[in-house]
Amino acid sequence: MMKTIILTACIAFASLSLVSAKAKIPICIPCESIETVQELPKDSEIAKLIGKNVNVAYMYKQYGALWMSLWNSDGKYVLSDEGNTSYLEVDAQMAKILKEKHNIDIETAGSPLSFWKKTGGKLVFLIIAGIIVYGVIPSKDKEVKPVKI
Repeated sequence: MMKTIILTACIAFASLSLVSAKAKIPICIPCESIETVQELPKDSEIAKLIGKNVNVAYMYKQYGALWMSLWNSDGKYVLSDEGNTSYLEVDAQMAKILKEKHNIDIETAGSPLSFWKKTGGKLVFLIIAGIIVYGVIPSKDKEVKPVKI
């Protein structure tokens, strides 16, 4: 009888430790992200100059948690391949070709990131933090008066 109890306890403990795997919260401190801004034609002068097809992309460092972008920094325009896995720095000659042939002025262009990438994550984070702070603040104890029914 004692062996059965010990065996059952060991099996229960082993299965409990297998089931209790922790879920990981996705945190990005800092992650380099590349987003395509404009696709260039396959026969463009830049593709001939480099030797492969590239697109104009925006590379930046992103700080975030739970798939929300909380902060972005070090943004710059680059040329990336079609899968956004590698990039090339834009030199003065390539910038001139982009401005003349494709009407893209990367020297004076601002950040092409969407509202969600720029400030949306910050707003959601502040709202969640406000709700947590509001929930932690103790409320005044009110006296409950009995009512006769």
